[in-house]
Amino acid sequence: MLSSRLEDYLETIYLLSKREDTVGVTEVARERGVAVPTVRSAIVKLQEAGMVRQQHYGKIILTPKGKETGASIYGVHKILYHFLAEILLIDPKRAETEACRLEHDLSRGTLNRLTAFLKTINNCVDSELGCLSKYRDLVLK
Repeated sequence: MLSSRLEDYLETIYLLSKREDTVGVTEVARERGVAVPTVRSAIVKLQEAGMVRQQHYGKIILTPKGKETGASIYGVHKILYHFLAEILLIDPKRAETEACRLEHDLSRGTLNRLTAFLKTINNCVDSELGCLSKYRDLVLK
């Protein structure tokens, strides 16, 4: 299991790798706002966990396990951000920060309920009453 700090690095690498298959340590450092040696330390731990490959001072490549885990972390982040920013109408910058904090400790059950809630609310017609009742019916079955 990865620490929340390592999950953040993996998520950053995942997002950067969507632009290019390989990612440089300097890019990760810039994106995370940390020093290059800090990123190198995290990369070693991610390699040990089987999430990334990197030749000595070379580009970082996600393993299949790393891609899957990075995509999962980012998916949770997107769901939380959507809920905070678009449903609760929290300032987007604050919603981004809070989604990042919450993504690490949210249980699978809570995530499933939140996903069901968002799906229900997004599919309700504005004039339709009882959206929350539909949500309760959906998750309490």
